[in-house]
Amino acid sequence: MLPAFRGVGAVFAIEKLTNPRGFVIVDKHQRNPAFPNVFAVGVCVAIAPVGASPVPVGVPKTGFMIESMVTATALNIGSLLRGRPATAEPTWNAVCLADFGDSGVAFLAQPQIPPRNVNWSSKGEWVHYAKVAFEKYFIRKIRRGESVPFYERFLLDRLNIAKIKEARTGT
Repeated sequence: MLPAFRGVGAVFAIEKLTNPRGFVIVDKHQRNPAFPNVFAVGVCVAIAPVGASPVPVGVPKTGFMIESMVTATALNIGSLLRGRPATAEPTWNAVCLADFGDSGVAFLAQPQIPPRNVNWSSKGEWVHYAKVAFEKYFIRKIRRGESVPFYERFLLDRLNIAKIKEARTGT
């Protein structure tokens, strides 16, 4: 059991910016509705639980889901700086390799928050090796300054896994 997570202390309890736990409230473009110049991504984002539960739970956020938030936010800030409206929406798809040392679980949920179009999982020793390989790949691409190389875009496209709901046009 883990203690309940809390949001960011610096913005905790700012009315209309955070929920009662201190997580930043965002709209479908990752913007706060009350403070339109404030965007939030990652674990500090307030995502409502799917349903009521006798035990308070939070919605997990995977790396791919956070990449989705960041991609949409970057596109939206760029649009606003160019005098255009924010239109990019993150998919919040979840792609995860959870390594347990000598085994693990892999899952794909599109989107992470139900109702889902895709809900797949598998477990086994292969997940451990896949996670090790992915970590090496991820570190290499970041060191090279490539956030999404063409071969990654190609593979994600073939698997029908997207980071944003609306592709940016005109750039």
